[in-house]
Amino acid sequence: MGPVLAEERRRQLLQWLEEEGRIQVTDAARRLAVSPMTVRRDLERLEADGLLVRTRGGALPVGTATPRELPYASKRARQVEAKRKIGRLAASLVQAGETVVLDAGSTTLEIARHLPPRVALKVVTNDLLIARELADREDIDVYVTGGLVRRGVYSLQGPETEAYLRATHVDRAFLGADGVDAVYGLSTTNRQKVPVKQAMLAAAEHTYVVADHTKLGRRAFARFAAVGEVGALICDEEARTACPSQLAALEEAGLAILLAT
Repeated sequence: MGPVLAEERRRQLLQWLEEEGRIQVTDAARRLAVSPMTVRRDLERLEADGLLVRTRGGALPVGTATPRELPYASKRARQVEAKRKIGRLAASLVQAGETVVLDAGSTTLEIARHLPPRVALKVVTNDLLIARELADREDIDVYVTGGLVRRGVYSLQGPETEAYLRATHVDRAFLGADGVDAVYGLSTTNRQKVPVKQAMLAAAEHTYVVADHTKLGRRAFARFAAVGEVGALICDEEARTACPSQLAALEEAGLAILLAT
């Protein structure tokens, strides 16, 4: 098969998925006479449209897989500008003298990068990259929870992490999520992260979930809270056009929405 246009490629990928029940990137690239990167971009677009679920090295039909946890390098490369906008808005909510919990993740890392300069703060985190980002800030005291380091993700979890958070009180907590659904609630790909996130929610006076629009309407493997258990969702403005029905359902379920521009 010679090279084909993007829409034709995507139709062909969906046809193979229906016929064969699975797509492998390397095989599809050979059959379409394109690079593996091109196939990955096509699969990302089809997943964003809700037509398949990406897996390691390929894709499966919707309903046969749930979002998996990605290595940090992969997370960092996704929705970069949206995460930056979310991080800027979230950081603007933090007031001088407050203590803040930052959950592990690439979106919360953007919050750390946008914390206002020369403002005294305490930051508690279970993310080694966030701790490194803030370690040289003279105005910020950084506290790391302790716990087991997760390879490739650079976050901490386990009983030590949970115990530290249970003995902590903060003004604000910012949590990441792999899925935000009005009915199912807030969810993550890793069940071991559930008690850590729940301890963060319990520790804070004000709670926020930070997630770009691609997470809305998704249900990841492990649920950690109902939408009503979190004060607000901070999302990028593209959600207004990409998934307005999800925004409406989340607001109806009691979740305040803050959209970053």
